[in-house]
Amino acid sequence: MLIDGIYLDGKTSKRHNARLEVINDHKLIHIHLTDQQQSLCFDFKQCNIESRLGNTPREIAFTDAQLFITDNNDDVDTFSQWQHSSNNKSLLYRLENNLPMISVFTLATIVFLYSAIVYGIPSAAKVIAHNAPGFTSDKFFSSLDVLDNTVFEPSELSLDKQQEIRALASPYLALHSDLTPKLEFRSGMQANALALPNGVIVFTDEFVKLAQSDDQLVAVLFHELGHLKHKHMTQRILQDAMITLMVVFITGDVETFDLITGLPTLILDMSYSREFEIEADNYALQQLDKHNIPLQSFVSIMRNLESYYQADDDSQSGSFTDFLSTHPSTEQRVKLAEQFKSAL
Repeated sequence: MLIDGIYLDGKTSKRHNARLEVINDHKLIHIHLTDQQQSLCFDFKQCNIESRLGNTPREIAFTDAQLFITDNNDDVDTFSQWQHSSNNKSLLYRLENNLPMISVFTLATIVFLYSAIVYGIPSAAKVIAHNAPGFTSDKFFSSLDVLDNTVFEPSELSLDKQQEIRALASPYLALHSDLTPKLEFRSGMQANALALPNGVIVFTDEFVKLAQSDDQLVAVLFHELGHLKHKHMTQRILQDAMITLMVVFITGDVETFDLITGLPTLILDMSYSREFEIEADNYALQQLDKHNIPLQSFVSIMRNLESYYQADDDSQSGSFTDFLSTHPSTEQRVKLAEQFKSAL
């Protein structure tokens, strides 16, 4: 058997076209340097045949760092068998050529990734968020300044109106002093309310105008306090970071970072958001009941928001769809309130 390949003498980087031959009843190896009409002789049993890895070129090593390299893996496998090295194939090679094993490992990988994303990451983020020192939210997650520079504009509500709402919210905020809540007003955004990790709750001007009663404002205030109580924003930030790192770790490709990590992060974030909204809704309903405020105020403001975004969707395509993508539907939230009321 003759195998064509490349010979390196172990002293220089010069590559020689060569042909390997096993002779004398598999006891000797001759390497014929085809360009120099020269032959080298080696003891067949003393050469070291590299394990096969797919169809990558393989090295046969001799004394003094001499190498013979070839991509004729099938004939090298035969050489290995002659050298009583038939079991010398690497575990990786055997695995990658074993279809049942490939199927098992593929299924195991899918199950592992699903469990990690759906259960592992949210659980880890929740534990970290609730056990992180308080100063981390102030130092790392204080984003009102960023929003002021990018999204928000100063509130156009009168100072008297702002003071009136702050006075309304003050007793409820005082009962949540451990969350260091602070109510702020901004414009430049649709009707909305949001809670930032450092305790700042923002009511937009449009939302204040949309609310038809103090009870509706309080219902949403409790909803935002629920987000703070359960540290939802901090959890979302941690979850996004973990998913991004996991995708980069698996793909090992930073160049396509945005494309690869953005889509799964977005899809999962939508799912997590809806879960957080339901949890905050439950907290709001509990607080409304605790303070003897009609639960209907929660239902009414949800209906108002639905009508607002539906009307806005007619003039600005996609906004209502975007709203629903991160929030439960209004019917789901109304049903939740009904179930809560019936359980009292």
